[in-house]
This record gives sequence, C-alpha cells and structure tokens, in this order.
Amino acid sequence: MLRLRLLLLACLVLPSFGAAHADTSSAARVLTIFFGHRDTPYEVLLEEGLRAGFKHSADHAAIRFEPLYLDMTGHYRPDQARLLNQALRLKYGEAPPFDAVILNGLSARRFHAEHGAWLSTGPVIQIEGDFIDPPIEDAPNRFTLRHTLAIAETAHAALTMLPDTRALWVIAGTGRGDMAVLAAAREQLAALSKQVDLRFIEVDDAEALLDALRTTPAGTTLLYLRATRDGTGRRIIPAEFGERIGEVANAPMFCIYETVLQNSRCIGGNVSVGRHTGHTVAALTRQALQGDTPGPSVQRMPAPPRYQWPQLQRWHIPRARLPAGAVLIDDTPTLYERYTAQVWGTLAALALLSAALLGLMWTMGLYRKQRDTLAEFEQRWHLALDSAGQGVWDLDLRRDAAFYAPGWQAMLGLDGTANDPGIREAHIHPTDRPRVMSLLQQHLSGRTPHFDSHHRMLRADDSIIWVRERGQVVRRSPSGEPLRFIATMQDITEQRLAQEHIRHMATHDTLTGLPNRTLLADRLERAITRARRMKHRVAVIFLDLDHFKTVNDTLGHPVGDLLLIAVAGRMMPHLRETDTISRQGGDEFVILLPELQNASDAAHVCDKLLREMDEPVALDGRSLRISVSMGVAMFPDDGETVETLLQKADVALYQVKNSGRGDYRFFSTEMNRELENQFDLEARMGPALRDGRIRLWYQPQFDLASGALLGAEALARWIEPDGTAIPPDTFIPVAEKFGHIQRLGELALRAACTEAAGWAQTLGRPIPVSVNLSAVQFRRPGLTEQVRTVLHDTGLAPAQLVIEITESVLMEDNITTRETLAGLASLGVALSVDDFGTGYSSLAYLKRFPVNHLKIDRAFVADLGCDPDSDTIVRTIVQLGHNLGLQVIAEGVETAAQQAQLRGYGCDIGQGYWYHPALPPERFLQLLRQS
Repeated sequence: MLRLRLLLLACLVLPSFGAAHADTSSAARVLTIFFGHRDTPYEVLLEEGLRAGFKHSADHAAIRFEPLYLDMTGHYRPDQARLLNQALRLKYGEAPPFDAVILNGLSARRFHAEHGAWLSTGPVIQIEGDFIDPPIEDAPNRFTLRHTLAIAETAHAALTMLPDTRALWVIAGTGRGDMAVLAAAREQLAALSKQVDLRFIEVDDAEALLDALRTTPAGTTLLYLRATRDGTGRRIIPAEFGERIGEVANAPMFCIYETVLQNSRCIGGNVSVGRHTGHTVAALTRQALQGDTPGPSVQRMPAPPRYQWPQLQRWHIPRARLPAGAVLIDDTPTLYERYTAQVWGTLAALALLSAALLGLMWTMGLYRKQRDTLAEFEQRWHLALDSAGQGVWDLDLRRDAAFYAPGWQAMLGLDGTANDPGIREAHIHPTDRPRVMSLLQQHLSGRTPHFDSHHRMLRADDSIIWVRERGQVVRRSPSGEPLRFIATMQDITEQRLAQEHIRHMATHDTLTGLPNRTLLADRLERAITRARRMKHRVAVIFLDLDHFKTVNDTLGHPVGDLLLIAVAGRMMPHLRETDTISRQGGDEFVILLPELQNASDAAHVCDKLLREMDEPVALDGRSLRISVSMGVAMFPDDGETVETLLQKADVALYQVKNSGRGDYRFFSTEMNRELENQFDLEARMGPALRDGRIRLWYQPQFDLASGALLGAEALARWIEPDGTAIPPDTFIPVAEKFGHIQRLGELALRAACTEAAGWAQTLGRPIPVSVNLSAVQFRRPGLTEQVRTVLHDTGLAPAQLVIEITESVLMEDNITTRETLAGLASLGVALSVDDFGTGYSSLAYLKRFPVNHLKIDRAFVADLGCDPDSDTIVRTIVQLGHNLGLQVIAEGVETAAQQAQLRGYGCDIGQGYWYHPALPPERFLQLLRQS
C-alpha cells in the first residue's frame, strides 16, 4: 500500500507528457530538476525557454521534456528528498529512465548528488548563478552554464540612454545572494564613480527605502539588482519588490534579471535568467545528446539587451539610443506597421477586382466574345474571392446555384466536387442551424446590413469545428430582391477553445478544480434570485480545516496540497448536483446549498461532513486525522446579499473556532453583537496603547517553603480614565485577532525589563520578572533578536527574565518555533510553560524544548482539598517537574489551606490573592522595600 501511495505522489510530481506527444516514445527524454515550485517567476520563464528549445522543428527532432519541482526554495529538506527518490524508483524501476538531466539550483544539485545519479547515465547540465553558487566539480560528460551578470553593460547603456543622469543608485537586498551580486556591482562599476555620483544601497528596511524613493533627486537613475531579504530579516520576492520600486520611485529603473523585467516597471538592461537561458540550455543538451562536442565544461550564458517599450515611452527614451541588437518587449507599432500586410493585400485585391471590372466593361462592347469572356471573368472572380480569405462561398439566388471554393470545402473535409446549394445548411450543427438560418434570412430580407455568425459546423468525418461566417448581398433587383450573396468562412476552433480554457481558469481553483470565489459569487447570486422567486431558502457554509497550518509546516506543502484535494473529493459525494463547493484559498471552502426547505436540511449536510471527516486520510504513508469547523448562514434569515451571507457565515465559523473547533454553528444576532463589540474594542486599543492606558502591574511570587518574595509576574491592565477596567481575557484575544499583539507584546517586554533592571539597581539584588508572550508572536521570525535588543537597551541580565508560553506554542513544533525557543535559551532567558495540565501536557515536548519552569493552572489549585482528582493532578505535576529538574509554580493561591497543601507536595513557588494581588509598579517597589 505504501508503494502505491508513493507511486501516486510521483505521478503527481512528474506529470505525463500529454496526448500531443504520445507518439514520441522513441524520442530522447530529459529530466529538469527545479529547486523551487512551478509558480516562481524564474522557474516559469526557464521552463518556457526549455519547452521551446526542445520542440520539434525542421532541423531537429523533438525531445521529451519532463520537469521535477522540489519545492525547496528556502532550504534543502533531506526527508522530502529521500521520499521523492523512492517514488521515482517505484515509477521508473531501476534502469535509468532519462537520457540527460538538467539541474537548476543548489537543492537540485544536492538531490542529484545524494539520490539522483541513477536517473541518467547521459550528460548532466548544471545551471549555475554567477557570484552566488559554489563552483561545480569538473567531471566527464558534465557541463556548467553560468549566468552572466552584465551589471557594467547595463549601467553604461542606462547612462547613454539618459545622458542627463547625475547620480546612479545601485540597490540590492541583504540576503547571501544579494550581497554577492552587490559585491560584483561594486567591482564592475568602480570606474563610473568619476562620471556620476555612484551610490550603493543595501535594503536595511524595505518599507523605509520605498518611502525614501518617493522623493528621489532629479537626475537620479536606479539600477535594481535583486533583493530576497532586507536588514530586518524579512523575506522579499525580488520581482514584486522591483514592481513596488518602479511604482513609487520618481526615477527611471534598470535591472539585470529577466524575471524582474517581465514583472515590474523596469526599463530593461542586459538581462540574464530568463527564457533565453532555457533556449541556451536546450541547445547545449541537444548537442550533448547527439554526441557533438558542446564546448568547454564551464560556459557563460549571454545576457542580451532587452527593454520594455512602454517604459521607454514613459521616460521619453528614443529608439536611436538603444544598444545594438536590443530586443523590445510590448513594442507598439504604428497602425501602418501593424497592418502592412493587410493593407497591401487589400490594395492588391482591389487592383485585381478593378482590373477584372475593366476587363468586363471592355468585353461588353464585343458581342461575339461576350459569352466566352463572361465565363472566363466568372472564373477569375471566384479565384479572387478564394484568394482574399479562407473559405469563400457564393450564392446565385436567381439561378439557385452555389459555388464553394476549395478552401471552404477543405475546412469541412469534402471531396472538392460538392456545389449543391443545400450542402452548407446540411453541415451546420443541428443545435445552431435555426439561429444561423434566421440570421441569414434577416440579412437577405434587408433587415440587417450584413450577415455575421459564430457557430459550429459538422465535418465529413463527423468532427465539429467552430467557424465565423461573414457575408453580404452584393446585388439586388430593382424591387429589392437579393440576387447574389457572397460570404467567407473562417475556422476559429483554436481561438474558441483557448477562450473557453481561459474562462475556466478564471472561474476555477487550479489545485482542486473546484469553482473559485468568482464563480461562487455568480452561482450564489443566481440561487438567491431563484429562492426569492420560489420562496425557498439558501444555506452558505463556510468550512475551514482545523490545524491545517501544522500539516503544512511539519509535512510540507506537497502533502498539504494532497490533503486539500482529498478533502474536496470526500465532500463531493455528500452534496447534490445542484450544490456548489468552492475553494476560497488556503484551507477555506464555501459550500452553497440552494433550494432548501428549512435550516435542518443544512444541519443534516453538516452532520454528514463531520462524520466523513472523522475517518483518517491516508497520505504519503501517513494516516492523518483531520477535523473541520463550519459556520452556516441562511437566506433570507441572515441576509439577502452575497456579501452579507458570506460575512455572516464567516462570523459563525469564527465562533466555532473560538469554542474548540471540530463543530458547526448557525449564525445568530448574538454573534454579530459580539463581533461589533470586538470591532469597538479594536478601535479603542490603538489609542489606549499610544496614550499609556494599557500598562503593566506586577503580582508577587513567593517561596512556599520560606515565604520570601522571589520575583513577580507582569500582567497587562487596561484602565480607562473613568476608572473602568477591561479584563485581559477580553482585550488580549482582540489584540491577537486584529494584529495589535506584536506592539502590545513588545511594550510589555520592554516595560517589564526596564522595571526589573530598576529594582535590581535600587535594592542591590536581582528580582526576576515573568512576561507572557502570545503564540502569535512565536509564529513570526525575529522574536529572539527583539528580546536580545530589549535586554541590551534596558541592561537587565538575561537570567532575570522568564518568558511564559502556553502548551499550544510547543504543540505547533514548526521550524520558526523551534528556532525561537532555542535562540531564547541561548540568550540565557528562562522559559516557563503556563497553565500546565489544561492542554496537551505532552512529556515529549518537555524533553524536546529548553523549559525551566512548569506553572500549575489555577483551576487545579482552586479545587485542592475539595476534589481528589485535582489533588492527584497537582501532586503528579510537582513530582513530574522535579524529576525533570524543573521548578514548579502554582498560580491562583487564595487560601491558607491551599498554601499549606502545596507546600506539603513540595511545590516551589506560589502566587495569588493569599499573598498579594497584582500591584502597579510604584506599589510593588514599596512591597519589595518592606520585604
């Protein structure tokens, strides 16, 4: 069963070559291993160039091109590589399946070195980034193509095209590759410093740089190299950042990568890494496969000059200033340049028709030769019509005769002898025939100026083509009766199929094939209109996979994509043909249930979906258990517009997630009221943070054995000017939901460290302080550096800071969380697991992560002496913590009996109202002095 699943994964990763190439089984096969994924702009351009280079031509046979995307853009993943290699072996067996292998990127090279040498005994072509990738080893039948970064050529061309340039700003990010390219730029452009004011800019903060570029001095020209990260560590997509620079900057921008050129407002430059890269690699591969000597083992690829015509026009750069051999993209020719062939063709046709008419007028004076000349003219007339367009047909209505040109008959696969007036009507598709004949009759009767119709025609072999017919009556009798009608027929099948494909892509999700939000909105609008007329009800179900991010982070995006496809397939059997399931993006689905009688019909569907999702999903050799949360809104009860129903269903889904997930709820007015309260609180939170109305109070922590005051926990308090206090469990979830938690967390961390450093200086001894951090803060990179900066700024010793986290942070166990926890531990900061015992309480996480303290939840402390189970749980947590070498803290100690029992169990530290409530900073300092 495992082999079968691996084979399925391999088939998904390596798609079949397609029906159009089914007859090329004897052609050479080339595997191209990409380090990233198919949607990366660089990968898209490179694949287009390779496919074009491997196509069949008059000089070369076709080569079968098969791509393999590793999806390892950030870093190499050995487990995923091993699994992929197993899938490849299951699909192809042990014999080398390919004649050559092309490697793109470091991850591709490593995958080939560790696992992929068996894929081919033929040549190996490595695409290598200049100044960035380490050089490849020189080996027989192995070739390296290096990108040429023509920075100096691009800069010199820019100064030639813009002679008034006084300053040249060279921009690059702070990633490893960015800095390597910037170093190359410094070397290549050193000589230009005598000609212009040369400035090299490292992107310390992307947003700050964009703001600065809005006011670029006059006479400045930008040269954007690349940017994958800025100085804050934030990841940047180079093409998107280039587009943003071009959008905000008031200066012209040049670039050196085709991916940036194709996706931004860059004027152009001597660009590398694009479609021409694919052409060059394909040509070298073809030479190597034919046994020809492709040249040296290490070669440089050209960086041709390419420029965007719209940007040249924008900055008023004439064609004459372009370098020799420059290629223009989106060139807008003049009307005459665009239609030169048509203009001369029309003139030629008019000249031919004029000559024929003159010949006819001349023959009318010759009585004896009238019939012969008219017959000859008739033949020339039809020849001219057949040459002027595809598929000419001519009706002589007076004689009930027809002429079908050879081109017309060839389109329908006829034998070239059919001229029956009724043959055209017989070949019109039966469904389209009434409409087409009606349009023709309207024109013949004079009600329309011309005949124009798009319809289907039946070929002689019963296949169907789409055509466009255009024609006009060219002669009428004095009474207006039509005497002669001439028309052309054009085959538009490919155009029609392309339009249908584009229409399908615009309305369907590319991963699952389900309708997207555009098609859903249209169907929902139609369902509402029909329900309003028929007095039916409509249900909208907003469905979300629980903990889907964990699957992506731990198993990888390919497994996450397979899970989405599997979930969509498992939901379909439980829906009617009239129902619609749509993917909105990520792990969100919307289900439309039209023509319902009551809400219980929707509830029945939700129950079936919950039961279906109870069954595990088998993917990639694993059995995954998933659950879904659903929010339901009903028409007309909850709203009468598309936007309102989707919003109400989303509100109901939010309530389900807040209540534990894995269930469904119908929207109610109480939910809306709660959401409005949250919006109101969110609007007030920004000013409260700015004005200092949210500040820290400190609850003392005492040694249970000696009663000594050991430290404090920092607790956020929001107190309005009128004395109204807003509880933390009310405003902290709102801060997490609406994006204020980062600012709140940083303010709390800095304030607590500042106070603790002041206490130590005043009292002459350290007072540890505990600070709660949200799980949201751990999901974003940079937390370790933020804590390091705060400790440095405030002067607090790292050992005096305790970071409190919940068990949910440990449960996520993704790369960012692991790196953050390890980084905090390396600083010397202590880590405490808050509310231990109420969540997952997994011993594996206590062993895996650098935890120093366990904090018993107040719910267990409150039941001490009243509930034997709580006594057992507390005693067990204390023993467990001590066995693992951890300190155990009890919160919520409110009675002497609780304090005595905790001390008897050996608990180390206690806090709660029995000792002292939380105090503002000045009162807590007084307590410290008294103790």
